[in-house]
Amino acid sequence: GTHTIGESFGGGKVFYVTTDGLHGLIAETQDQSSSCKWYNAQDIISNKDNHSAEGALFTDWRLPTKYELNLLYLQKSAVGGFADFNYWSSTEYASNLAWYQYFGNGGQGPNDKSGANYVRAIRAF
Repeated sequence: GTHTIGESFGGGKVFYVTTDGLHGLIAETQDQSSSCKWYNAQDIISNKDNHSAEGALFTDWRLPTKYELNLLYLQKSAVGGFADFNYWSSTEYASNLAWYQYFGNGGQGPNDKSGANYVRAIRAF
Protein backbone atom coordinates (compact mmCIF):
# COMPACT_ATOMS: atom_id res chain seq x y z
CA GLY A 1 0.00 0.00 0.00
CA THR A 2 0.88 3.66 0.08
CA HIS A 3 2.80 5.35 2.87
CA THR A 4 2.61 8.75 4.56
CA ILE A 5 5.04 11.04 6.36
CA GLY A 6 5.16 10.30 10.07
CA GLU A 7 4.01 6.69 9.64
CA SER A 8 5.81 4.04 11.70
CA PHE A 9 7.19 1.63 9.12
CA GLY A 10 10.29 -0.39 8.35
CA GLY A 11 12.02 0.11 11.69
CA GLY A 12 11.49 3.85 11.98
CA LYS A 13 9.38 6.80 10.83
CA VAL A 14 8.70 7.74 7.22
CA PHE A 15 9.99 11.25 6.48
CA TYR A 16 9.82 11.33 2.67
CA VAL A 17 7.53 9.64 0.15
CA THR A 18 7.40 9.68 -3.64
CA THR A 19 4.30 11.17 -5.26
CA ASP A 20 2.76 7.69 -5.68
CA GLY A 21 3.34 6.94 -1.98
CA LEU A 22 5.03 3.62 -2.75
CA HIS A 23 8.66 4.54 -2.08
CA GLY A 24 10.53 6.86 0.20
CA LEU A 25 12.88 7.23 3.15
CA ILE A 26 12.67 6.11 6.77
CA ALA A 27 14.58 7.59 9.71
CA GLU A 28 15.46 5.73 12.89
CA THR A 29 13.45 6.92 15.89
CA GLN A 30 16.56 7.50 17.98
CA ASP A 31 20.07 8.84 17.42
CA GLN A 32 22.77 6.24 16.90
CA SER A 33 25.37 8.50 18.52
CA SER A 34 25.65 11.92 20.12
CA SER A 35 29.43 12.11 19.77
CA CYS A 36 30.60 10.49 16.56
CA LYS A 37 33.44 11.33 14.19
CA TRP A 38 32.46 11.24 10.51
CA TYR A 39 34.97 8.45 9.87
CA ASN A 40 33.21 6.17 12.39
CA ALA A 41 29.61 7.01 11.49
CA GLN A 42 28.84 3.99 9.30
CA ASP A 43 30.37 1.61 11.86
CA ILE A 44 28.17 3.16 14.55
CA ILE A 45 25.13 2.84 12.28
CA SER A 46 25.95 -0.79 11.41
CA ASN A 47 25.94 -1.85 15.07
CA LYS A 48 22.40 -3.06 15.90
CA ASP A 49 23.00 -2.22 19.57
CA ASN A 50 22.82 1.47 18.60
CA HIS A 51 19.26 1.12 17.22
CA SER A 52 15.76 0.97 18.61
CA ALA A 53 14.25 -2.51 18.99
CA GLU A 54 12.38 -2.04 15.69
CA GLY A 55 15.37 -0.52 13.91
CA ALA A 56 17.67 -3.37 14.99
CA LEU A 57 15.62 -5.71 12.77
CA PHE A 58 17.07 -4.06 9.64
CA THR A 59 20.65 -4.04 8.35
CA ASP A 60 20.53 -1.51 5.50
CA TRP A 61 20.74 1.69 7.57
CA ARG A 62 23.07 4.40 6.29
CA LEU A 63 24.11 8.00 6.80
CA PRO A 64 21.86 10.43 4.87
CA THR A 65 23.23 12.59 2.07
CA LYS A 66 23.28 16.36 2.55
CA TYR A 67 20.02 16.62 0.58
CA GLU A 68 18.34 13.78 2.50
CA LEU A 69 19.46 15.24 5.83
CA ASN A 70 17.73 18.50 4.91
CA LEU A 71 14.54 16.58 4.04
CA LEU A 72 14.81 14.94 7.46
CA TYR A 73 15.29 18.31 9.15
CA LEU A 74 12.15 19.62 7.43
CA GLN A 75 10.20 16.66 8.89
CA LYS A 76 11.95 16.51 12.26
CA SER A 77 8.70 16.98 14.18
CA ALA A 78 7.11 14.01 12.36
CA VAL A 79 10.06 11.77 13.27
CA GLY A 80 10.94 13.20 16.70
CA GLY A 81 13.78 12.77 19.14
CA PHE A 82 16.29 15.20 17.63
CA ALA A 83 18.69 17.36 19.61
CA ASP A 84 19.37 20.98 18.67
CA PHE A 85 22.84 20.02 17.54
CA ASN A 86 24.86 19.14 14.42
CA TYR A 87 24.08 15.89 12.55
CA TRP A 88 26.46 14.33 10.05
CA SER A 89 25.61 13.76 6.40
CA SER A 90 27.48 11.36 4.12
CA THR A 91 28.35 14.19 1.71
CA GLU A 92 32.00 15.15 1.64
CA TYR A 93 33.07 18.76 1.19
CA ALA A 94 36.84 18.22 1.00
CA SER A 95 39.32 15.51 1.96
CA ASN A 96 39.09 16.49 5.64
CA LEU A 97 35.57 18.04 5.69
CA ALA A 98 32.00 16.72 5.44
CA TRP A 99 28.60 18.42 5.50
CA TYR A 100 26.54 18.61 8.67
CA GLN A 101 23.16 20.15 9.46
CA TYR A 102 22.30 21.98 12.65
CA PHE A 103 18.88 20.77 13.83
CA GLY A 104 18.26 23.93 15.86
CA ASN A 105 17.74 26.17 12.81
CA GLY A 106 18.47 24.05 9.71
CA GLY A 107 21.81 25.61 8.83
CA GLN A 108 24.24 23.44 6.87
CA GLY A 109 27.99 23.69 6.56
CA PRO A 110 31.25 21.78 6.36
CA ASN A 111 32.89 20.44 9.51
CA ASP A 112 36.16 18.66 10.19
CA LYS A 113 35.60 14.91 9.83
CA SER A 114 37.37 14.33 13.14
CA GLY A 115 34.86 16.53 14.97
CA ALA A 116 32.08 14.94 17.02
CA ASN A 117 28.48 15.29 15.84
CA TYR A 118 25.22 13.41 16.23
CA VAL A 119 24.27 10.59 13.85
CA ARG A 120 20.77 9.53 12.76
CA ALA A 121 20.46 6.62 10.33
CA ILE A 122 18.07 6.37 7.40
CA ARG A 123 17.01 3.66 4.96
CA ALA A 124 15.01 3.56 1.73
CA PHE A 125 11.86 1.58 0.95
